[in-house]
Amino acid sequence: MNPRASLWLKTVYARTWVRTKSIYGEPLWVAVNIGFPFFTSLALSLLYSSAGLKAGIGFAFLGGVMVSFWGNVLWSMASQFNWDKQQGLFELYVTSPAPISAILIGMSLGGILGTAPSAITLAIIGWLLFAPPANPLWPLVALTFALTLASLYAMGMALSSLYLVYGREADSVNEALHEPVSFLSGVYFPSSLAFPAVLQAIALIIPLAVGMDALQRTLFSLNSTGVTDLIPVYRDLLLLAIMGITLLLAASKALKVLEEKGRRAGTIAVRLR
Repeated sequence: MNPRASLWLKTVYARTWVRTKSIYGEPLWVAVNIGFPFFTSLALSLLYSSAGLKAGIGFAFLGGVMVSFWGNVLWSMASQFNWDKQQGLFELYVTSPAPISAILIGMSLGGILGTAPSAITLAIIGWLLFAPPANPLWPLVALTFALTLASLYAMGMALSSLYLVYGREADSVNEALHEPVSFLSGVYFPSSLAFPAVLQAIALIIPLAVGMDALQRTLFSLNSTGVTDLIPVYRDLLLLAIMGITLLLAASKALKVLEEKGRRAGTIAVRLR
């Protein structure tokens, strides 16, 4: 194997292992990853159930699953380089032969592997408690879920470069992004039923919103004859693919610029307290 390719793959594996180990090494984090989305989904499910909207229960737990990944993207992906810089680790990334892109990919894979069991547990609990009606198109569900995660974590990669520049403002940006993006993405209720067309158009630039719309359609929107209008689903899949590629290219370009700046001037490794 090409030495550079071998180094890249080894870096991805190492960073994936460290991220996964760090998540499962702290039981409290596992409990938090399950507990916070679960109680929100449970409250919404009870609300839907009391209102006679049984079809909305599955959507509530789907939102809880996706919020788990969205929180991981913001707090464990986008912010990680900034935290590493404050702890003096980013200098090691810049000066080592390990590719920065491989470190980011490893962080993404580790985040997905670390969050997936919590998300699966949440989905199973919701199914056992409420048995929401669902008519899934599993191939499209799997493809939509994969593209949504790819777009979300590509967004996290792009934000990691931005946060590296703005330093201590990263946490404030995360706080400002988390709930508004969750709200516009229709995590708590189907945005197509509640938002005017203008807000729905704005939501189309958010990967989580597009993914939620597609997952809702592929999991719950089949009619009684088993036929659904797949044109909106294919539109969402195309948007997710475009977003993922665009954000990945933007992240790669930004990281190259920052890495070069760090190697020449050393300013990118300056810690802000």
